Amino acid sequence: MNESRFNILLVEDNDGDIYLFRMALHEAQVAFDLTVIKDGAEALAFVSGKKEYADQRVPDLAVLDLNLPKQEGVEVLAALRQNPRLAAVPVFVTSSSHSPRDQAESARWGIERYLIKPLDFEGFLEIGLILKEFLMRNGTR
Repeated sequence: MNESRFNILLVEDNDGDIYLFRMALHEAQVAFDLTVIKDGAEALAFVSGKKEYADQRVPDLAVLDLNLPKQEGVEVLAALRQNPRLAAVPVFVTSSSHSPRDQAESARWGIERYLIKPLDFEGFLEIGLILKEFLMRNGTR
């Protein structure tokens, strides 16, 4: 992986959303390496450094869907925050849920932002710009 690129972890099970997320980052002209994990159990393996994730670089940013198969996103978020190696990784939560309870539970774990998944392409492009602005402002690399 190239050190001049942002290392982004995307935990998302929807192939369409993964595609749109990549497109949004490309459109925002973010130089990135993307690690995609498609279910909560695999995300927990990443957090604990198991399997092929034993030597994985600490991400500059994690984007986490709350509704995942095998393990809920909030459990993955809790595991991230409880792992000393990954606790400081900025996390953006994405969800189709407008539930104040989901938002409050995510906020309790110190996320950067809760983003409602957009219904259109332009909305996904906006996510790319939001993430770019965050990465540039925080100098995360």
